Order: sequence, then structure tokens, then C-alpha cells
Amino acid sequence: MRLIIEGGERGERQMALDETMLLLLTKDLIPETVRFWNFKPTTLTLGRFLAVKDWVNEEELRRFNFPLIRRFTGGGPALHDENGEITWSVAIKGNDLMKAYQTIAKALINALSHFDLKGEFSPINDIVVQGKKIVGMAGAIKRNSILVHGTFMYATNPEFMRVIKSPKVKEAERGEAKSRVTTISLLLGYNISRNEALEALIEGFKSVFNLEDGELTDIEKEFSESLRFKYTNPQWTYLR
Repeated sequence: MRLIIEGGERGERQMALDETMLLLLTKDLIPETVRFWNFKPTTLTLGRFLAVKDWVNEEELRRFNFPLIRRFTGGGPALHDENGEITWSVAIKGNDLMKAYQTIAKALINALSHFDLKGEFSPINDIVVQGKKIVGMAGAIKRNSILVHGTFMYATNPEFMRVIKSPKVKEAERGEAKSRVTTISLLLGYNISRNEALEALIEGFKSVFNLEDGELTDIEKEFSESLRFKYTNPQWTYLR
């Protein structure tokens, strides 16, 4: 299984590349892959089926000047702090999304154990520590292939969570999003670096998957460039 480690890129490039990996894997044009990367700048992503007006505090989004990207996967909103979160993607063969979540959760829980933190899988697609969310996942299936991607919050700025709102509960009962999530640094009581978080992720995923270092192929680079426009198109972003 291929391991790709990258730095920060704009959200439209990152989403286009993840969608590209899923599409090419269905045609057996690339190997199964684990990719670690970052959004740059800090970005809010929104699940494919969510309405912007219900889930995004647009006033706060403008105040922070964060881009908004609609994902091709389901799931809820996710704040990707360029200085406090590593995003990961897994492209694998299969047609059972829940099984994929469970398998990937093992790798992430093992990564958290690197810091002596006990993570628990909270179905459908979260990992929690001490009752608070520290990892979120979202996935998509196409034919015989699955793409799952998600967060690994090691030092996310909790104030940035103000850009997220939720229609699931009444305003008076809601509480701020920042009170429902945590980070590795908050739990440890001191800041950890991106390199420390990345090292833990690599170890965690290697405990579950047989990984070998690799690079993006030319076809991935070319195909993903052709998809970038989708993720900058307001008709897609404000689809709902």
C-alpha cells in the first residue's frame, strides 16, 4: 500500500486530488493509498449533502477569512487549521464503508496511544477521547472502491470552531462547537508539533496497513488539475 506525505496546499487542490484517487482506483490505475497532508490556508469543509445556511456561520467565516470547500464525501463540517491539524486520506478497495471506518479507526487510535491517550471509536465516524471528538471521518464509495478522509487535531485553535453551527439542537441547548471537540495538545497540557503528530500517524497507520513510501503519478497530477475548477465553483460550494 502506497504512503504519500505532503505539505500544505489549497483546499480545491486537495479535494480534487482525493476525488481523483477514488476515481482512478476504481479503474485500477493507482494502488491503494494512504496520504497525509494539510489545508493551506486554514479551511472549512462541508459534507456534500449539507446546507451552507444550516451549518456555516458565514459572518465568522468572513471575519476569519477562511475559504469554504464542499467535499464530495458526506459527513459534517470540519475545520482544518493549517497550524494545528493533519488531514489524512485512505483510498482502498471495497464496498463496506462502515468496515473501512472501523479499520481506519484502529490506526488512528494507535496513533493517539503514541501520546498515551485512549481513543474510542464513536460510530458512525468519530473518534473521541474523554468524551470529546478529536478525529472525524467522511467517506464515499464508487463501484468497488472507497475513499475516506478526515482530521487529526493536534493543536487546532478552538476559537476557529466559531465558523461551525449545527441545526441538530436548539440554540439554547447547543453550546459552542469548540466545547464538543478537543486536541492532543489540550489533552496533554502542552503543545506538540506537526512533526510529532505526523510521526504518530505514520506509526499508527503502519500498525494496520502495510505501507511503502511512494509518490503521486503523472495521471493523478493531470486528472486532479482538471477537477480543481469544481471546488472553486460557487454552484458546487453553495449547492445546498
